[in-house]
Amino acid sequence: MDITFKDHGEHKIIAISGEVDLYNVSELKKQLFSITDGSCPSVVIDMSNVNYMDSSGIGALVAGQKKMKANNGKFALMNIHDDVLNILKLATLDKFFKIYNNINELI
Repeated sequence: MDITFKDHGEHKIIAISGEVDLYNVSELKKQLFSITDGSCPSVVIDMSNVNYMDSSGIGALVAGQKKMKANNGKFALMNIHDDVLNILKLATLDKFFKIYNNINELI
């Protein structure tokens, strides 16, 4: 799994590539929690290159969302592959997260 950061207006984009699972989720949590402390008003996770995510990865996203909300920030997901989106839908987390289809939808 690789994680990169970039800015897009007020949004901090975190691009994840590879598989997110129990074996590497600690790195995602570390990177995610480093910017969900209120220093950024908006964090968007670009998942265009994530083809697999297990429950530990989903748990990290939920924790990031909660931390941003506690700091009055915005948190969203973007470019989710159908396989990962189906998992979120099964857990009804597609209603919990703000989900964008692409970067052009960010305003």
